[in-house]
Amino acid sequence: MQIHALTYVQLFLCTGTLAASIRSVGPYAACQELASQLTDHVAFQNSSSYILENSEFWDKAAILSPACIVTAQSAEQISQALRTIIQYQAQFSVRSGGHTPIPGAANNNGGVLLTADNLTDISIVCYEGRTVAQVGTGLRWYEVYGWLADKNLTTIGGRYATVGVGGLSTGGGISYYRSVHGWVADNIMGFQVVTAQGHIIQANAASNADLFWALKGGSGNFGFVTHLYLGLYPAIPIYGGNFLTNASGVDALIAASASFADTVHGGTADPLAAANPTVQFALDTRQRSSFTNLFYNASLDSAPRALQNFTKVPLSSSSTVAGPRTFNSFIDETKVFGNDFRRLFRATSVKCSPAAVHLVQQVFDRQAQALKSIVNGSITVTYQYMSEPFVEAAHVIGDAMDLLPSNGPFIAILVASAWQTASDDAYLLGFLTSLVQAIDTASKTADLYYPFVFLNDAGAGQSPFPFYGGGSSLPKMQAIAEKYDPQRVFQKLATGAFKLSSYTA
Repeated sequence: MQIHALTYVQLFLCTGTLAASIRSVGPYAACQELASQLTDHVAFQNSSSYILENSEFWDKAAILSPACIVTAQSAEQISQALRTIIQYQAQFSVRSGGHTPIPGAANNNGGVLLTADNLTDISIVCYEGRTVAQVGTGLRWYEVYGWLADKNLTTIGGRYATVGVGGLSTGGGISYYRSVHGWVADNIMGFQVVTAQGHIIQANAASNADLFWALKGGSGNFGFVTHLYLGLYPAIPIYGGNFLTNASGVDALIAASASFADTVHGGTADPLAAANPTVQFALDTRQRSSFTNLFYNASLDSAPRALQNFTKVPLSSSSTVAGPRTFNSFIDETKVFGNDFRRLFRATSVKCSPAAVHLVQQVFDRQAQALKSIVNGSITVTYQYMSEPFVEAAHVIGDAMDLLPSNGPFIAILVASAWQTASDDAYLLGFLTSLVQAIDTASKTADLYYPFVFLNDAGAGQSPFPFYGGGSSLPKMQAIAEKYDPQRVFQKLATGAFKLSSYTA
C-alpha cells in the first residue's frame, strides 16, 4: 500500500495513537515513491540487484535488511532522493565504500539505504584556480590511483586499495605521505555536498568555509558528500611493500616497531618514511604473527636507514618490499575485498616513543592470553605513527580535528578482531572494550597517554569528537550542523556511528 506524503503527515500529526504504526510504513512508502522517480536506481528486497548491493560491506555483521537500496548516479538524483526520504520521514543510511565495521553505521533494517556506488566519475578540472581531480565518492582508492597513474599523477589518499574515498576522507584519513601533507582530509580542496534540504553546494576555502572545515573530520553529520576535489602531485617511484612473519619473527618486529617510534633517531624522524606494523594473535592456534606495510617516498633500490630495522626482521614468506616501484603497484597489493568475517575496531592513542610501543604490546599480549578459543578468530594491534612533522602540517592546513602541536607526536592505536560466528559478537566487543581500557589505564599511569581517538578506527560507543581541538571543535561543529541542517535530518533520520547530537551543547 502506498501512502501519499500529505496523508502520512496529517495522520502522523493528528493521530498520536497511530504515530508508531504509521512511521513504520514511512520507509516503504518512500521506497515506492523513489522507484517511481529514479527508475532502475532503486532495488527492493530479494531482487538480484538488492542482494548484490547489500553485500558491499567489509564487515559481515553490517549486512542488514533495508527496505530498499538507492544507487543514484548524480548529485541531482541524491538531492531528489533526500527530498523524498524527508517527505516520508523515512529512516535512511548513507554508504560510500562500506568499510566501517559498525552494524548500523551505514545500513539499517527497514529503512532506505542511499549509496554512492554509482558516483564513480573522475576527471581533471580547474577548481578554485587549481588543477584537481574531481572524484565521485563511490570510488575506491585503487580506482582513483589507477586512473591518475595513467596520467603520471597521484594524490594524497588512503593506504588500502578497496576502502571507499568518501568515508575515509570525512573521517580524516591516514596516508603514506602524512608526515609531509597531514591528514587525507587536509589535501581536499573542496567538497560537493547535498544538504538535507536538497541543495547542491560547494564547500571550500572560499565558499561555505565553515562547512569545509567541519567536513574534514566531521564524518556524515552535515550532508551527503557526492564529490571530492583532490590535490594532484607528480607520480614518482617509491620504495616499499609488505611482509609477513610467523611467531618466530614477532619479537624482532616489535623491536623494530619500537625503534621506529624514536622521534630523534628512529624512522619517524624521517618525513619520507611510513610504516604500519600489525601484530596478530590467532584465537584457535594461540600463535602470534605479523603483517607490515613499509613505504618510503623516494626512488631507491635498497632500504633507507629509516626502514632498515624492519627489513632485517626474519620473514615467514617472501617479502614484496622493493624499489624503485610505482606507488600504484604497492597499493594494489592490498586489493582484497570480502565479507567472510565479522569485524570490530577500537581506537586509542599513545605518545610516540619506543616505551609506548612496548607498553601497548605487553598489555595486548597479556590480555590476549585470557581469550577463549574461537575457530578462525583473531585479534590484532596496529601501530600508526603520527610524527611531529605530520602534526605540524595538519595544524597549519586546518581541520576539525585540530591537533595541538603542544601535545607532540603520537601513535594512533587500532585494535581489531575478525571472526565468523554471530554468537561471539558480544564476547569480542566486550574484550576489545576492556583491552582499550587496559591500554589507556597503563598509558596514563606511565604518562604515555595521548588524548585522541581516530574516527576512522573508532568503534561503536567510542567518542572521537570531544578530543578534537582539545574540546574546542565540538561546539563549533554542532553550530555548523545546525546551520546547514536546521531540521537535524542527519542527526535524527540518518543512521550513523558518530553523531554530533549525542553530545550536550
